[in-house]
Amino acid sequence: MRDEEFFDRIEKIRKRMYSIAYSYFYSESMAVDMVDDAIYRGYLKKDTLKEEAYFETWMTRILLNCCATQYKKEKRHRSFEEYIVEHEPSDQPDVRHLELKDAVSHLPEDLRTIISLKYFADLTTQEIADTLKIPMGTVGTRVRKALDLLKTALGGD
Repeated sequence: MRDEEFFDRIEKIRKRMYSIAYSYFYSESMAVDMVDDAIYRGYLKKDTLKEEAYFETWMTRILLNCCATQYKKEKRHRSFEEYIVEHEPSDQPDVRHLELKDAVSHLPEDLRTIISLKYFADLTTQEIADTLKIPMGTVGTRVRKALDLLKTALGGD
């Protein structure tokens, strides 16, 4: 894949990548850093992509790996509440919004990833299955399980 083609294809998926990264960190700067890191890693390995039809899936997987690694590092160093307060854009954060962010952040990683891809990146069940290399039925099961856990954590509907 030529450099020009790589960057043209990146531009088409940059917003989706940003949405995924933002759903991990709720920070614009961190999301931009993760997208940039994923693009850099993808660029270095672009010649290893065997099937160009899977470019978007491949880049999403790279981004998820970058986010998961950084998320683990961040989690070790500070609590989620400290992170949200530091990165919240408004002076008066909506309490329900913070509760949802907190609940999503406490999901197991596999469920958090599914929720991020489904609701923040707007991927279809098939696209999620392809990206994570799992059956479509597993995607559906994990979405339902994650939503049930979120519902319980948030106290109802």
